[in-house]
Amino acid sequence: MRLPAAIHRLPLLLVLAALWSGCGFHLRGEIPGTAQEKTFFISGVGPGNPVYGNLANLLVNSGGILASKPTDASAIVNILKVRHIRRPITLSAAGRANMFDLRLLVIYEVQNPKGEVLIPEKELEIRREYFNTQGSPLGQGLEETQLRAEMEKEASQTLLRQVVFSLRDKAGKPS
Repeated sequence: MRLPAAIHRLPLLLVLAALWSGCGFHLRGEIPGTAQEKTFFISGVGPGNPVYGNLANLLVNSGGILASKPTDASAIVNILKVRHIRRPITLSAAGRANMFDLRLLVIYEVQNPKGEVLIPEKELEIRREYFNTQGSPLGQGLEETQLRAEMEKEASQTLLRQVVFSLRDKAGKPS
């Protein structure tokens, strides 16, 4: 009697699952740690700021908790500055700027509820360049708005990753 092929694959799948769980494998987007370790408070910018909104959504969607008070959090992410900078790079034959450099600068630090600095002041910079053909002025504004929104999302993702891994390394936990 022949066994189905799926039964032959089952031991291999079990071995792979055991190896993945033993090596610290986590599903993408999941913040490792206990509920208390994954509780953050965001200060410095308000909920109306896109970086705050993106960071809060990322935190909650990845299994973290957004604390309503600083005393309830394991870490306070203090966003000191969020600044968009737009700079012309090249000029057309008519003397108009046709290529621009967009920068998003986020300066932050992380403290515990006692006020001890866990991560000293850090600067996070996201850059994009775009070309404007001068043919569609409305399209230029829309393109720039879309690029800024993407930069804010990327900055939020990078900031959350940096905070989570820095705190994990400071706690001495293995990767």
